[in-house]
Amino acid sequence: MNWFFIALVGPFLWSISCVVDKFLVEKFGRGHHGSGALALYSSLVGIFAAGIIAIFTRNILNIPNLDKLLLILTGMLSITWIILYLFTLEIEEVSATAPWFLLVPIFGYILGNIFLGENLTTNQIMGSFITLIGVFIISIDFAGEKTKIKVKPALYMFIVSLIVAIIGVIFKFVTIEGNFWVSSFWEYVGLGLAGIIIFIFSKKYRNDFFLMNRVGGLKIFIINITSEIITVIGNLFTNFAILLAPITMVYLVESFQPAILLFLTILGTKLFPKIIQEKLHKKVLIPKTIAIIIIILGSIFLFV
Repeated sequence: MNWFFIALVGPFLWSISCVVDKFLVEKFGRGHHGSGALALYSSLVGIFAAGIIAIFTRNILNIPNLDKLLLILTGMLSITWIILYLFTLEIEEVSATAPWFLLVPIFGYILGNIFLGENLTTNQIMGSFITLIGVFIISIDFAGEKTKIKVKPALYMFIVSLIVAIIGVIFKFVTIEGNFWVSSFWEYVGLGLAGIIIFIFSKKYRNDFFLMNRVGGLKIFIINITSEIITVIGNLFTNFAILLAPITMVYLVESFQPAILLFLTILGTKLFPKIIQEKLHKKVLIPKTIAIIIIILGSIFLFV
């Protein structure tokens, strides 16, 4: 079962990255700064990543122009979901935000069925339904006097998950065997290009970016880079685990991320309240835990 612990490293590191994102939003993204300006830092990372790939990868120009355009589009779409994701973290706890990403495989299955000719199994349909029940529960606000649906974060993360799935389908459609890094280069070019366009044409984000840079520019950049490195290391561990075990089992382990994140946020709230704070009273914690359990059950049907 060594592969299990290797596969577990990915969702654990991704959970840490989510906590870092929440810290950035709480520290630098609220009020007059705006989370949209934080997304510009992610686009800088895209430019940096494209440059590194260009140095070590051959024939990055030797793909059809249509493929280049599609991959650039995926990069530009990436900054859209990043902005919406950061907006969600402004108004929602991170442990209630991350589970929405498990909608991505559902949208991926549907889009794959439509555009790539991939068939949906009975388990995938059932798992999708169960997962939707879980994310619906997690979108309900149990903290107030009246129980109500948290419409804005639910809408944001619904769109985020759909965009991420669209990006995945386009990337899979364009990328051929042995062409992963070439495709990644053009995707990062798109991310960087989108950031440049926003910087030029959005006065608000540009001013917020400069203000944020004066307040804690180097700190923000270092934290962002660290978060990206953590994410990449998690991806590498997951890819290695796929070599050791069936891919469906690795994906199943990934579905434990919301539970890992909930544990980390509870621990962080107790030990490091200046970094992360979550509501821990039973009225909020119990429904959230039930929702995450339902989502994991849905994932079992999705991936097995």
